[in-house]
Amino acid sequence: MQNKRITIFTGPFGSGKTEVAVNFVLKLKQQQQKVGLVDLDIVNPYFRSRELKSLLGTQGIDVVSTRSGLEMADLPALSPRIFSLLQDKQMRVVFDVGGDPVGAKTLGRFQAYFPEGSYDMWLVLNPYRPGVSNPEAISMVARELEKASKLQLTGIVDNANLGQQTNLHNREKGSTIVDSAARQLNLPVVIRTYTDHLDSGETCLSCKMDSFHLKLFMLPPWEVY
Repeated sequence: MQNKRITIFTGPFGSGKTEVAVNFVLKLKQQQQKVGLVDLDIVNPYFRSRELKSLLGTQGIDVVSTRSGLEMADLPALSPRIFSLLQDKQMRVVFDVGGDPVGAKTLGRFQAYFPEGSYDMWLVLNPYRPGVSNPEAISMVARELEKASKLQLTGIVDNANLGQQTNLHNREKGSTIVDSAARQLNLPVVIRTYTDHLDSGETCLSCKMDSFHLKLFMLPPWEVY
């Protein structure tokens, strides 16, 4: 796992970025690292990492978001605890940021804490979601996000899936689209995710050296058993 102190996960609605961010901080914690998670997904009212604050807190992970009741403001009032996490040089800080103009603009308020080379900003992609189904559309989303946030993407997270309908064939097909977009953007694919929805005995061929297992926390109500 990469060694930069700050990791930013961003992506369009339905990309699974919150799921990836939550699993990432848990992995860091398993490595005995001091970890904080900043939830700046202020537009999407569903599947926000702050909903897991109690669970993550039991693992010793500090979860910080905007001030209560002001999440939906144009530029929301940010908790000063976000700055305290960034100023703690021993803290690995993970951001969960909406891949929309408001989310990216909010992230830009921390630009002073992100000198070049000090952070990773990874775009989480699920090409089976609307608006990112082809490399050209993905490239457009990526460039708009960089412009709004005033930060540069450093990698792509391949999270191609169809939920419970995910199988080896559609997982591989989705990876092909993500790989093509990564080449257009001249960015590496840093993580390929997989879940237990692949059929028993199947192994994602594109998920060998850089595979990242996701435990699903943010299930929709109809998938909660």
